[in-house]
Formats: sequence, structure tokens, C-alpha cells
Amino acid sequence: SVRQALQLVQNELPGSGFEPASSERVFHLCVCSPLDSILTSQIYNHIEQIAPNIHVMFKSSLNQNTEHQLRYQETEFVISYEDFHRPEFTSVPLFKDEMVLVASKNHPTIKGPLLKHDVYNEQHAAVSLDRFASFSQPWYDTVDKQASIAYQGMAMMSVLSVVSQTHLVAIAPRWLAEEFAESLELQVLPLPLKQNSRTCYLSWHEAAGRDKGHQWMEEQLVSICKR
Repeated sequence: SVRQALQLVQNELPGSGFEPASSERVFHLCVCSPLDSILTSQIYNHIEQIAPNIHVMFKSSLNQNTEHQLRYQETEFVISYEDFHRPEFTSVPLFKDEMVLVASKNHPTIKGPLLKHDVYNEQHAAVSLDRFASFSQPWYDTVDKQASIAYQGMAMMSVLSVVSQTHLVAIAPRWLAEEFAESLELQVLPLPLKQNSRTCYLSWHEAAGRDKGHQWMEEQLVSICKR
């Protein structure tokens, strides 16, 4: 497309007149769910404050075309728990999130931390495993583990809502579980599994990194999102 051709030309002209205070530019970001619920507003408000002519367009899910979109800068940055470990992509770790087990405070049998062998004896709610790069996928990598799933939702918020009203359990980031623990009457328990944390990454295509505006936005995103 013309946009792709222009983008490739622009990438060969590093430092071509980008000034954050005055330049007009649109950046396309993918901040993947559930990270979008905490990071999107922080990024939007920060950029609006320091660079009013810079506009940021957000989406919240990856798909099969994401690598293509990064290659041609249709999406310039991805913030997610997925690491793009391919030769032409750069992924930098932003922070590590602790994962927890969540259950309703009214759950009839769960009144405190579970043992490892008890986790999959419970019925689970999870983000749909059909979704590309589903948040829940790492914990349901076998048929036996998948058999514990009673509800698959489109997003972590619907998963927590169902957990709050049933005897299902879910695996979630601690920050998200604690944010809604009071309003949804949730127990937030340690996750007694080997994978009890996930790293959040900022990723982009290396060709974009030569562009001064891209470098500036990369610096902003790292400073906003680092914990």
C-alpha cells in the first residue's frame, strides 16, 4: 500500500524533523488485555499532556496479522505478556506481574490458599483459549488442564465477574484481582504453580527503530510503564 511504502521511506530518513512539542503524528499501539485496563489511560494522558499534537490510537488484542502489522508499522508497538522472539523484532521487558488464584468469598470449600494438586480439581473460568495469544493459555496447555475449564470468556473482566457469582476459580494478575476484590467480593490467593508470574514486554519491528519519532515514543512508553 501507499502507507506501507511511505513508512519504509520514512524509516530510511532517521531524525526527519520530529519534534514532540510541535510535530503532528499518529501512533498505533496494541496494549493487550488485561494490561489495557491499567496502561491505556496512563499512556493516553501522559502523551496528551506533553505532546498535544501527537495522537495515539489503541487496540487491545493481538491477531494472526500482528507481525505483518508491526513490520509495516500499521501497528507500531505492542505491549503484552507475549515476547516477540524473532530476529527482526525487538522486545524489552517492562515489568513482571505476580499471578494469583481468584475465588468468590462465598465459595463453599475455598477458605484459604490451595495446594498445587488442588488447583485443577476446581472448575475454572478462563479467557477463551480460541483467542489468539489468550492470556489464560499458559495454564491450560494439556487436555487434562483444559478439562477443568467450565467457562471461557472474551476478556478477564467477564471472567472475574463470573467467578464472583459462582464457585469457579480463575488465574489473574494480582493488580487486577485486587482492584476488584472488594466490589466483586473476591478472595485473592497465592497461585501454587510453577508459572506464577508473567513478564510484560514492549515490542516493535527493528526497521521502525531508526525513526526519531518512534525512538521518542519508545522512551515514553518505557518510562510510563516501568514499575
